[in-house]
Amino acid sequence: MKTINKIIIAASFSLTTAQINAATNVLPNEFQIEVDQPTFVLPQFSGPFREREATVAPEELETAERLRSMLDQGKKQAVLKELEAFYDIELSVAMIMLKAQLYFALEEYSKAEKAYQVALNRSPQLVRAHSDLGQLFLIQKQYKKARSYFAKAVALGANDAVIYGQLAYLNLTQFGAYAAISAYQQALAIEPEREQWQQGLFVALTEAKMYQAAEALLSDLIAKSPNKSSLWLNQAVLKLEQNDSLGALSALELAILLGDNRESNLKTAAQLHLQLDSFDRAVELINTHLSNYKLDLASLNTYLTWLSQRGLNSQSQHIIDTLETKFATFDNKTKSVILLHRAKISQENQQLESAKKDFQQALNFNPNHGEMLIAYADFLASQKQFTQAETLLLRAEALDKTQKQAMLSRAQMYVDLQNFAAALSVLKSVATRYPSTQGIRQQIDILENILITKAQHTQS
Repeated sequence: MKTINKIIIAASFSLTTAQINAATNVLPNEFQIEVDQPTFVLPQFSGPFREREATVAPEELETAERLRSMLDQGKKQAVLKELEAFYDIELSVAMIMLKAQLYFALEEYSKAEKAYQVALNRSPQLVRAHSDLGQLFLIQKQYKKARSYFAKAVALGANDAVIYGQLAYLNLTQFGAYAAISAYQQALAIEPEREQWQQGLFVALTEAKMYQAAEALLSDLIAKSPNKSSLWLNQAVLKLEQNDSLGALSALELAILLGDNRESNLKTAAQLHLQLDSFDRAVELINTHLSNYKLDLASLNTYLTWLSQRGLNSQSQHIIDTLETKFATFDNKTKSVILLHRAKISQENQQLESAKKDFQQALNFNPNHGEMLIAYADFLASQKQFTQAETLLLRAEALDKTQKQAMLSRAQMYVDLQNFAAALSVLKSVATRYPSTQGIRQQIDILENILITKAQHTQS
């Protein structure tokens, strides 16, 4: 009997440990730090006659100067009307490019595309037409076409930081980090101070796991701008990628100190502090999060679960106390979570009446709160109220998220009651539904042996 109890409990513990790991363990990819992402630069109308490859025909010079004057006065529609009065064949490539750019500026994208294609038909290696088409498709979110035209512009000799930067961004999003690094480096070589290229290159290097190069880039940027919180966030990401939790936390704290109080970053900092046993600061950050942002049910439950698993009941109680004044404003699911954790604290402190009252209220607020149903059932079982406990566990089993844990808890309760046949039946159901459950087969074997032994004793 003692052996069976021990093994069944071990199975339950195995499950509990897995859940704890899912909530608290320290795998770097479970942390979320919100940083600035690579972006592209929105194209703007660049004005006429700045194209080096396409020239105005001699007979158009007078018209071109007049149109330039009109454009200087902001008369884009009037200029376009004049150009539309001509057949394309009557216009030089430069004037067709001007017409295309005006369509682009006036957001008549289909007409702009058609005009650019006319220009390319007459001058296929016109770099400006390729790059403008790239921008035209970029702004319309046709990224594959945009990348194709930017790549063609670069192949034809474009030496513009924006083109390199946009090609890098599209390569990063379509083909991964390695395809983006060179283009970002080219953009940065032309415009070394531009933030988009710096951020893009850092992200590409980090995603490519070229940590040494990313670290070197970041160190240089931080040396130039030590008070820029976004750089310290990047540093935190880089440290997490390298499993350096302490380094990540130091960088994250600096970012917070410099004014970055984004919700996910506060949450990650609190989680890192808990991992490193810096509980006071963790609680401080949790309070800051809960004070500055609308209460998020998942975050609240996560925080209280972390603290509970660390045995920090007084800190949990403090957080719950701070929520008391707002309690009436919360929805029923949130109220149920708060009451569940308050009940657990009371149970831990042997305040059993208070615990039962809070469990019952939590149940009333959210009858489908699976975690609460199991906790309440375990509490009732500890008070030898087995029938009620069984009812709650059966309800928890009806919920997908808590089905397995509830079944294991019910099996454990039957073992405690020495109802081995019932326990065996439940465990067999667990094995059928969750065949990968650790140790389940051994437990079934032991229970079957116990039942055989009991039957033999009865017969003798």
